[in-house]
Amino acid sequence: MSHGVRGVAWCICILLVVGVTAGVIAQQATTSDADLVRQGPLALAAAHGEKPRYGGKFLSAGNEVLPHFDMHQTSFAGIYTATAPVYNCLVRTSPYDPQALDVVPELAHAWEFSDGGKTITFHLHQGVKWHDGEAFSSADVTYTIERILNPPHGMTSVRGPVFKALIERVEAPDPTTVVVYGQGPSSLLLSLFANGWNMIIPKHISEKEPVNALKTQVIGTGPFRLKEPPTTTLVKYERNPDYFIKGLPYLDEIEMHLITDPQALAAAILSKRVFWNDAFPHPNLDGDMAQSMVKQNANLVHAKVPALGIAHFSMQTEKPPFDDLRVRQALSEAMRREAFAELGKQTGVVGTGNYPLGPWAMPKAMREQLIGYGPDMPKRIAHGKALLAAYEKEKGKIDWSKLKLQCSTNIPVTCENAQIIQQLLKKLNVNIELEPMLVAQHRGNEVSGDYLLSTLLAGFDFDDPIDTFGQLYMSKGGRWYQRHSVPELDKLFEQQKFMTDPAARKEVVWEMDKMAMNQAAFLILHWVDLHHIRWNFVKGWTATPNPRSTNPRLDYVWLDVPELPHSR
Repeated sequence: MSHGVRGVAWCICILLVVGVTAGVIAQQATTSDADLVRQGPLALAAAHGEKPRYGGKFLSAGNEVLPHFDMHQTSFAGIYTATAPVYNCLVRTSPYDPQALDVVPELAHAWEFSDGGKTITFHLHQGVKWHDGEAFSSADVTYTIERILNPPHGMTSVRGPVFKALIERVEAPDPTTVVVYGQGPSSLLLSLFANGWNMIIPKHISEKEPVNALKTQVIGTGPFRLKEPPTTTLVKYERNPDYFIKGLPYLDEIEMHLITDPQALAAAILSKRVFWNDAFPHPNLDGDMAQSMVKQNANLVHAKVPALGIAHFSMQTEKPPFDDLRVRQALSEAMRREAFAELGKQTGVVGTGNYPLGPWAMPKAMREQLIGYGPDMPKRIAHGKALLAAYEKEKGKIDWSKLKLQCSTNIPVTCENAQIIQQLLKKLNVNIELEPMLVAQHRGNEVSGDYLLSTLLAGFDFDDPIDTFGQLYMSKGGRWYQRHSVPELDKLFEQQKFMTDPAARKEVVWEMDKMAMNQAAFLILHWVDLHHIRWNFVKGWTATPNPRSTNPRLDYVWLDVPELPHSR
């Protein structure tokens, strides 16, 4: 059994390691980060060459308008970064791990596996309090997990399908113990609780109004608490003096300024009105802008990460003509995926439903056999035209002028992608109009199905098909925006979940991937690169491929300025 297990999402076997965990990330520490966290935050910082200073006000930035504050009902990154400093997870990722894979304690100070890796027992810190003074207990944990697993009527649980794929039930034998029974052995079971979205919420607040209570109230156990009610442009936090992790946070205050215009945000960073572009690498900052800013001031730090995130092109298959496979495949054939990096400002990597830089990536030769991925573009265009002609011969002419493609004006790259899609479709003699709108409305339309064509972005938490396919392609998954069921794919998804032979599982995963791509209802345009800019005096934070790591908690962030002391 182990308390220092690394949550490696793509490794199917459970890593039951004692003491020092080796070979997973490039970190040469003599003690695991999990054990260092138990010694205290300064021990962890020292092991990574830092000597934190205490105090100061951190001027943070957010890129998105905040429609509400319930992180379990959304995939809006803005809501996550606004709530992350206030809450905690059972466990978290090490703030110094550039891959966001190393699992360390948070509300649970220890844990162990049993039943061949199917069950995790978490041991909770004692004496933890919510910001309103109420005591935290295992009842809050079980309530949180049950709410995600079985949301009340009227609530959309974005990560519910992934939870259901992995978890059978949860029990709390006493106030400081939680036992999670998995449906099978999976390394994702531990990593699930280190994902930043899966914060533990206050039962005594939420149960009064399970769907709406947390949309307006932000009461956590975390290192910071709200200083005053948020506005549409500013969220203020102050240090939680009763935080259960002694020595954290390092900062006294945080101001998160909501700046949705990328040019205005760049100007704010250069003038030090804010210290970075967001608490994670946000797509509103493209590579060209990041490089330009660094050229203007050498004290800015630019990080580029190949993200667990996609640009997508979705078709609402409940509505004609996209209920017909021929039409969907025709549009996919026209999508020259490489064009989005070549013509747009956001670079990325061509791939399918699995992260193309990870262990589940489909080989290029196999990928090129799929609809929309063949190397011969003239052949693909001819095939696309033939598919549309066959449809129109049977069902009548399509009036493309009435079919609009939605994009988000406050995530400019999505409307740039929409323009590229618009140009690529002209190769099929398909002329569509764009329908720009704010991302809050746009994402809401995807969720409700109130659209015909949509292009947006989506981020993932783990490089594992349970996450990506569980959200995008499983019937009624958390981001099943295309609303297209494929029963054979659902069966393959269930088949591969707990396969212990990685090679055998990969074969099933690739079959599932082929099926999803050839159904052409939810197209992967490319897997995106993300960029981050911060001033060089901002320490204790790392850009990671998974934007939903727990680094936006900001408890380990500190300001390396001489007027701040090394002790509180």
